[in-house]
Amino acid sequence: MFVAGHVNDNTIDYISIASAGNAVDFGDSLYANGFSSGTGSSTRGVIFGRQVGTAGADKIEYITIASTGNGTNFGNLSGVRQTTASCGSETRGIVGGGSNESGAGTHQTVIEYITIASTGNVTNFGSLVVGKRGPASCSSPTRGIWAGGASPSGSNEIDYITIASTGNATDFGDLTQNQWLAGAVSSSTRGVIGGGDAEPQNTIAYITFASTGNATDFGDLTVGRSYVAGVSNSTRGAFGGNGNTIDYITIASTGNATDFGDLTTSRYAIAGVSNRHGGIELPLPYSLAAAQAFFAGGGSYSGLIETVDIATLGNTAYFGDLSQARNSVSGLSSSTRGVFAGGNNGSNLNTIDYITLASAANAVDFGDLLNVSQKPSTCSNSTRGIITLGLSASGYSNIIEYVTIATTGNATDFGDSTQNHGFASACASTTRGVVGPRFLGSNTDSNVIDYVTIASTGNATDFGDSTVARFNSASCSSSTRGIWTGGLTSADQNQNVIEYITIASTGNATDFGDLTVARYNLSGASSSTRGLFAGGTVYGSSASNVIDYITIASTGNATDFGDILSAGLANAGLSNAHGGL
Repeated sequence: MFVAGHVNDNTIDYISIASAGNAVDFGDSLYANGFSSGTGSSTRGVIFGRQVGTAGADKIEYITIASTGNGTNFGNLSGVRQTTASCGSETRGIVGGGSNESGAGTHQTVIEYITIASTGNVTNFGSLVVGKRGPASCSSPTRGIWAGGASPSGSNEIDYITIASTGNATDFGDLTQNQWLAGAVSSSTRGVIGGGDAEPQNTIAYITFASTGNATDFGDLTVGRSYVAGVSNSTRGAFGGNGNTIDYITIASTGNATDFGDLTTSRYAIAGVSNRHGGIELPLPYSLAAAQAFFAGGGSYSGLIETVDIATLGNTAYFGDLSQARNSVSGLSSSTRGVFAGGNNGSNLNTIDYITLASAANAVDFGDLLNVSQKPSTCSNSTRGIITLGLSASGYSNIIEYVTIATTGNATDFGDSTQNHGFASACASTTRGVVGPRFLGSNTDSNVIDYVTIASTGNATDFGDSTVARFNSASCSSSTRGIWTGGLTSADQNQNVIEYITIASTGNATDFGDLTVARYNLSGASSSTRGLFAGGTVYGSSASNVIDYITIASTGNATDFGDILSAGLANAGLSNAHGGL
């Protein structure tokens, strides 16, 4: 999220870091000026200071990241300061350096901190090694750095502090060159500094938090720029400011930045806050509900996994990250383990990774599909997961594979579907897996439904027909009833139709009701009684962050449940209490 701008601009823009695209208006800052800095927790963003000589130069304000809206007063700095730099952890925000006068002023050494979840004035933390104006700052969960910053002769110095304690900063090493007015982003292990200087630079360099030492060249921004702000999640960093261009990088690799999109208006001297940067300890505290849904991947190659209690209306929360960021991934699960299969990150993948549902953490490697597949259709009972391949290396496929959920390893051949197809979705009872409407290629969609008996390998059998031929729909089930909804037709028509089948008896689908928003590429997850449909895309419009719900046993229209963290991210859905268990 990029906050405020130069004088007379109080705009707050936001982006989903995982999905490239233009920024969207979030609300307004309390004060119309720039030269501030920011940091954030998983729920709140905090902005420190403003241009000296304008309103708010000693102020701190905050925003609630999950809800668009204007800034709220938090408290005060110990004095007026501009061109500070800020970093922090899930609990503590830390601000340091800057100038106490408009223009060059006196370069400050002061470091101060706040507790992000509360409000109030800053507390003294310590001092930087030398006073510096316009340094860049970022953090791991335990350590914060300030890099560069103008001193009388320029600076390449990097200082660090231990976030949970107080005390003076210590020398970390040196940047590759003198740098100030740069931006910084971070994962939990690496900090990356980009741009800067009065004569705009495109230089990007990185450090490894755990090991003091000099910075290493990373690559270049798409354009030279100073007065830069950085925001990041655990895998990707974005740089904005001094114009309207936003660039992004993948933090774990090196290389040049890629165009992400544009700010809503051209401006500079902005601040950045984000709710998944490297200073936030992963995972956050988490407790598995009796019936919990999980959504993962999607967007522009996202690794995000998010979760929500199916019985309680509300928004999703962060769970962890996939082992490989991707979209067009699908999910299946037992009551204890979730498995994500296939996907695309520019190429179709054979990746399978898994999570232990009771422990919030990143996904780890499970094995490989026998064939690469983009958006396979997946379902499961308590022991076996069925994966009907989607778009593979040789085109649309009829291959069905399976995995044993409790053990890791590569997939095994199961049999063949009744058609070569892709972009279907599937659901299951404890004994039968059913694959719904699909795409056949050559601008042809299909309403065919077929099924397999999960415990015995073999080819699929015709089940019946869907009420509407479509693809990229979502599905879920109780132990007796299967649901399909949403999707897109080959004529590019968004679908809001919800339909159902009785899984134990073959036959055509029956109308159930309608979604609140017609869309495709949404995801389904369910308990034995309630189905959730999350995210997706409205063709010709934009990504959706809507979660709808239905009561599976009772026909009727869907009702609003809450929102997913990032619009359009929910490409894979699974739960610990679906109808196959």
